Amino acid sequence: MSTVCVIGGGPAGSTFAARLAELGHEVWLIERQTFPRRHLGESLSPGVWPLLEMTGADRSAAEGVLRVRQVSVKWDKGVELREDPRQQGATVDRGVFDRCLLDRAAALGVRVLQPAAVRARSARSGGWHLVVEADGRTLSLEADFLADARGRSGPGAGSRRWTGCRTLALYAYWRGAALPTQPRIEAGEEVWYWGVPLPDGTYNTLVFVDLRGFRKARSSHLSERFLGLLERSAIMAACRDVHMVGAVSAIDATPYLDQHCATPNSIKVGDAALAIDPLSSSGVQKAIQGALSAAIVANTLLRRPERCEAALSFYCTSLMEASERHCRWTAGYYDMVAGQSGGAFWRDRAAGPKQIALPAPKPLDAAALSATKVALSGDLEVVDLPCIEGEFVTEKAALRHPGLEGPIAYLGGQELAPLLQNLPIGATPLEIARSWSDKIPLESGLAIAGWMLSTGILVRHEFGLSRGEH
Repeated sequence: MSTVCVIGGGPAGSTFAARLAELGHEVWLIERQTFPRRHLGESLSPGVWPLLEMTGADRSAAEGVLRVRQVSVKWDKGVELREDPRQQGATVDRGVFDRCLLDRAAALGVRVLQPAAVRARSARSGGWHLVVEADGRTLSLEADFLADARGRSGPGAGSRRWTGCRTLALYAYWRGAALPTQPRIEAGEEVWYWGVPLPDGTYNTLVFVDLRGFRKARSSHLSERFLGLLERSAIMAACRDVHMVGAVSAIDATPYLDQHCATPNSIKVGDAALAIDPLSSSGVQKAIQGALSAAIVANTLLRRPERCEAALSFYCTSLMEASERHCRWTAGYYDMVAGQSGGAFWRDRAAGPKQIALPAPKPLDAAALSATKVALSGDLEVVDLPCIEGEFVTEKAALRHPGLEGPIAYLGGQELAPLLQNLPIGATPLEIARSWSDKIPLESGLAIAGWMLSTGILVRHEFGLSRGEH
């Protein structure tokens, strides 16, 4: 049994630790703060719930959440009221939410030290030695593997590559008689605003500004500047008898990617590895999703060291691709305002990589599937792709083609490359699907063959050559 030490007990750290415990490892988790405590990232995107259900934490973590039915958005147009009758999004008290996830990890056998702090750590013969202070006593821990889940507060700033414009979030919490009951998002002049109603009745107001510009213009106290910016927005419109709870705070909200995210005996998870633009409101989802993948990577490194290169490649590549996807999405969203005479704040953020949409696959009718003779495209390549299979990272043959965003090994749970072995030349998609009938049902085979034709993996035989004809 390997010993794993996790530093940080937020959603990423707790999820990672719980999964490693389920996989049979001895896991220690060290958390500096006492829960519950306030923490930003209080909006949960709809994708969080399937992940929690998959981990078995959905019921406990859902306690006390505030389901979101409507969101008021004022972006590139007038005010829009976006409605979700299914109420898939939510806001949450992160102190309570994070404690639920940590309690679940403890129930699975994770040894939680809280509040506790790592006073020293050093590499020793392929593992780690840690000196931990907890409950007024000093402990020495020996671990085979170390996971850093300390988020932005971790010591990895030197290896982080900024993937977006430097951004500062100013925020404060409010109480009052008439606070908004739905989230509000608003584009302002060289800033954007976010108002988040929370389950305990407080309302969090955030103002996102350019970090460098804000530092250059230091002319008044932080709270005065924050309140001055807040007055220019409508996210507190119609509020009555309100008062601020605590002081105005500021935190760096710049997205980044850590360039040294994993080694054979260590890994960074959650915001320690990848921080995305807060505009997406999916930071918690990305942290949990990444932690589940990281756990499989760590399990592979510990139990299948011969797959070390594939495991490290898989993790680094998946983080890079996730970062690029979010960068493209946010650039396009900022561009909506930049295109409406937005200033430098908006133009700079819209200058990132735009979302490049691939041509939509053309729908194919039954006649095309049964009459069109096809062959494999000459542009198709079969490459080795590290991917997760069960509890380990392995390498699978994957298809790479200009019509795909990236290499793909599976479609609808079906491994694709084996289907293309000994593919008959000049057959119709229907005939190809029938040739797969010993592997998959005919209906699924037709869907896959149709998808291959629509994406260009299969080409009409009279216009293209198969790979074997070159």
